[in-house]
Amino acid sequence: MAALILAALLGACAGTPSGSGASGSTDPMVAQGGSGGSADAQQAPDDTVAGVLDTYRHDPRKTVPATRARMVDACTDRTRRVRHTSSSHSGKRTTTRSWYTTEHYRDCHKVRRGTETYHRVIRTERWCVRLDDVWYRVDAATYDTATNTDKGDRLTITPLGTGCS
Repeated sequence: MAALILAALLGACAGTPSGSGASGSTDPMVAQGGSGGSADAQQAPDDTVAGVLDTYRHDPRKTVPATRARMVDACTDRTRRVRHTSSSHSGKRTTTRSWYTTEHYRDCHKVRRGTETYHRVIRTERWCVRLDDVWYRVDAATYDTATNTDKGDRLTITPLGTGCS
């Protein structure tokens, strides 16, 4: 359904030359060839946006210094008593033998020891493109395409979201 609306809007904006289409129909789907719309509408997914490139903007990541607790491993050597058993069978008799050993291990856990400074991210890096006076957030590859396109040219993008503030 969204593809039909998109095709209708694109057909209305671009217009069709007189004499093209099937029997002079005003339906954009019929006027563009009749079999399901134009090739661009068939190849483009529903979430693409097309428009005239106004400008683009790159906002770098913004950080501020902050402090947090410094967590370190505190380990203690420990021992535990471990019981071992073995059984032997001879006919109806079963002999069970038990013995104990001492096992050494390290007991480690995180403890707070002072503070450390780090860079807290307050704004992630983002790339924005403005088409027809509407800002769209895009990925780096789409932004690169926009920077290599002349302003005023038509551009089709797949935005990550709208707005760029």
